[in-house]
Amino acid sequence: MKSTKKGIVLALSLAAVQVGIAAAEPSYLVYPAAPAVFRYDTSRYELIGTDQVKFDPGYAIANEMLWDRIEGRVPVEIYRAPQLMGFEPTSGTSEFVVYRSEFDIVVDGFGPAPRTLGNLCLRFWPQPAAVSVVLTVDGQPTDRLTMPLAAIEVVTPVESGFYADTRTYHFSWVGSSSMQIIAFSDKNANGAFEGSPAYRIVARDATIPVAPITWGGVKALYR
Repeated sequence: MKSTKKGIVLALSLAAVQVGIAAAEPSYLVYPAAPAVFRYDTSRYELIGTDQVKFDPGYAIANEMLWDRIEGRVPVEIYRAPQLMGFEPTSGTSEFVVYRSEFDIVVDGFGPAPRTLGNLCLRFWPQPAAVSVVLTVDGQPTDRLTMPLAAIEVVTPVESGFYADTRTYHFSWVGSSSMQIIAFSDKNANGAFEGSPAYRIVARDATIPVAPITWGGVKALYR
């Protein structure tokens, strides 16, 4: 009888875990089509220098290359950001930092196999949170902070055996000094996202100088 009760408890526990997994709201790769610095989570990524065996000059930015220490490979998905300028360490969510209030957002279905990404949403968090903002997406103003997107059919082979297809949205905002943006799958159809996204965009309402400056000066803009 005791073993039966233990089996029931174990089965209920496993069911609860499975429900939790099913209810999870996964986030996806999202990046700006604008000059950006990638702040990498040091628990997953590291920088490789020219003096290291794994260094590949094809992925070098300022003589440094990003390396995925968990999967043991170059994270080619990060390099899909078209105007990647450099890297900075951080702890927690990895993020693309951009200094402008108008740019193209790219939602990328990058992955190891063909798939369909459904129930997609863009989620915006203005900072400070209490201010009133107006977003404009593809020319349409809105005050909604969660925007549903069309599904993405990910079928195109890309480098290193992965697949990727994208959707691009022209985005701007007024009313806050900065904006955080993620793309996620709204499995619960409630427009909410809980947890820490794998990637996000952090945009700040400022202009990158066009005059030549040092690399240190460029990095300082993104602190």
